[in-house]
Amino acid sequence: MTVIHEKLVDTNAKMRARDVSVYYGDKKAIDEVSIDISPDYVTAFIGPSGCGKSTFLRCFNRMNDTIPVARVTGTIELEDEDIHGNAMDVVQLRARVGMVFQKPNPFPKSIYENIAYGPKIHGLAEKKPDVDEVVEKSLTRAGLWDEVKDRLDESGTALSGGQQQRLCIARAIAVDPEVILMDEPCSALDPIATAKIEELIDELSGRYAIVIVTHSMQQAARVSQRTAFFHLGKMVEYGPTSDIFTNPIEKRTQDYITGRYG
Repeated sequence: MTVIHEKLVDTNAKMRARDVSVYYGDKKAIDEVSIDISPDYVTAFIGPSGCGKSTFLRCFNRMNDTIPVARVTGTIELEDEDIHGNAMDVVQLRARVGMVFQKPNPFPKSIYENIAYGPKIHGLAEKKPDVDEVVEKSLTRAGLWDEVKDRLDESGTALSGGQQQRLCIARAIAVDPEVILMDEPCSALDPIATAKIEELIDELSGRYAIVIVTHSMQQAARVSQRTAFFHLGKMVEYGPTSDIFTNPIEKRTQDYITGRYG
């Protein structure tokens, strides 16, 4: 039973998950989770290692499809369309629901090509001036343009870790997604790079529905307005971030927040 601090249905939700479970073979990794994801706030998933938060995050753009033994039940909708329906093109889904991983993973191409690749293959920009504009806009939104504008032909892998992660965020937003999933995007970064990514999340919120999985409760408190606490594959409690951290209803949430386990 999940404790919900306020109404579950969000009229402005981009994505809706209802009774979603994930199985790896016979093992149930996620147990009937329901949540709405809205552009009106950043949503954080917190909980101890191995609690299922990343597994659940990967449901939203069907990344679990890449694991042969994984099976997902329940429904997830993007703009009222079933993402597991026959009409849903997975490549298109992953453009609309972008993902930023724990470890920065730029393509082994130039900084320019890292950004230009998605818009080109999705037919969003074909002529060079249009591609140039998308590249500049995406890098600007990711807070990276001023740092790289004179070296767009250099390899994306030559950038620092923090710059690489911002490049990956710029790459995700270049195809104009509706949702951005971030799976512990700062765990490989130093505090200064982390602060830049957090500032960026703040700037991007409202324009995109953003979900962040984080092992840092301080980060969840800083960047999100809604928090879901996961434990042993269940969503234990969900509500405004300030309530979850200062006034949790569930004892398990309280114990995790106060450091009794995790």
